[in-house]
Amino acid sequence: MIKNISKLAIISAGVFAFSSCSNSSKDKPADTTITKTETTVSVPAKEENAPESADYTVSPDSAILGKSKEALVKVTGASAVALQDAEGKSTGSELTVKLQITNKSTLDAKKYFSISASDSRLELDNGTSVPGHKESGSAEPDAEASTETIWKFQLPAATVPKKLNFFLDGTRVSVGLSKK
Repeated sequence: MIKNISKLAIISAGVFAFSSCSNSSKDKPADTTITKTETTVSVPAKEENAPESADYTVSPDSAILGKSKEALVKVTGASAVALQDAEGKSTGSELTVKLQITNKSTLDAKKYFSISASDSRLELDNGTSVPGHKESGSAEPDAEASTETIWKFQLPAATVPKKLNFFLDGTRVSVGLSKK
């Protein structure tokens, strides 16, 4: 009988332990809520230490010059950079114009020309004209060839370029400039 009581006690203790473990998980409600934490990181705008610049649209972008229409000048880019003194006061701007100059004459005709930056004129919104100077490249293409050149114009403060005039062999052609 003691054996039976021992067996009964062990079985009862096992059932009690099993029921207490299973009951404890059933008594607690399952945690179905999800806590979402958001962290917002704001990155400050990067301040560049570069001067203010502007790009220009050229219309029309090309011009044919010369009495025999031998020169084709195409403006491939125009941009201005604001200039300032040490105190931050505006001293004007510098307009950079990139040109592709093509000599349309044939090898037999052998017509050569030079389009000078100092002979060109940039008309401003206040009615004045500014001559340019060559920065780099060549404005003297061989027959049936093209060259690239860069011209620069110094603009007074508070002025905007309106027109660029090209001169060659007694002819003049203008292209308009407008801010993009």
